[in-house]
Amino acid sequence: MTSAIKFEHVNKTFAKKVVVNDLNLDIQQGELFVLVGNSGSGKTTSIKMINRLADPSTGQILVNERPTTDYNVQKLRWKIGYVLQQIALFPNMTVAKNITLIPEIQGAKADLTEMAANLLEKVGLNPQEYAHRYPRELSGGEQQRIGILRAIASKPPIVLMDEPFSALDPLSRANLQELVINLHKQLHNTILFVTHDMNEALHLADRIGVMKDGKLLQVDQPQEILRHPANNFVRDFFKGSLGNNLYETPLKQAALFNEFKQTSSNSLAAMPVININEKIAALLLLLSHQNEVAVQNNNGTYLGFIDRQWLIKYLNNINSLK
Repeated sequence: MTSAIKFEHVNKTFAKKVVVNDLNLDIQQGELFVLVGNSGSGKTTSIKMINRLADPSTGQILVNERPTTDYNVQKLRWKIGYVLQQIALFPNMTVAKNITLIPEIQGAKADLTEMAANLLEKVGLNPQEYAHRYPRELSGGEQQRIGILRAIASKPPIVLMDEPFSALDPLSRANLQELVINLHKQLHNTILFVTHDMNEALHLADRIGVMKDGKLLQVDQPQEILRHPANNFVRDFFKGSLGNNLYETPLKQAALFNEFKQTSSNSLAAMPVININEKIAALLLLLSHQNEVAVQNNNGTYLGFIDRQWLIKYLNNINSLK
């Protein structure tokens, strides 16, 4: 495998404080790598050094096996998509203009209107409805979708995502996580995703890197980190993981927090159906396309229904147990 991003003995110091301490990390081309850690662990500083928003105090970073210092800074950043928590769409530009801004600057010869329309369709937004809107007319989740499209519009081989969903509600966050996974499968790009949420890391990552106090403590596949944590910090960090609750635990566990909503049998029969033994992830997927889903037991008896508000309440209850 060829390296997309490589840290070699990277250190970063601010005002004599060591923020990143001897970081050695090799991220492969086409990998969805998640860097996770608590506040102040050095993960955001690490990601900023890749596109030279900051430079290492010592050591070097290679992008496509070439030191970042060998690149023209502007050309380096054009090769790298960047998605932040505060997406900062240009308020005076339409959605379509925001999406195609970088390709236009780069002199793309493609039809930009068609490009924006195709990308909007990829994330489930109707181009006729959304292309001419302005950012103020979008929800937080919709703005983040446009931010992701802006980052991938020029087809950069690398995309950096720094806590992009942490300000969103649980359902929007879950839907956008699925979007990132699907776009990654379609585009085969390299994604470095930074988060402090262990559940997000477990769900998204091909591999996870765990940081604490500027040091990289462990790098491995998600299940290996859960089974074989490198030390007590890693064990404790993932101890409260809800990954099993969302992606392995059957839906029937959710009834412990919320009884299913009730309505008439005729109304339930008109809804899409989910079995009570399905995983929560299946419900997340259904509710990304439907407003309401009926719940049946193994005998086909209706137990009630679930809507998006119900699911948000359940996810918030789960989060409160961390």
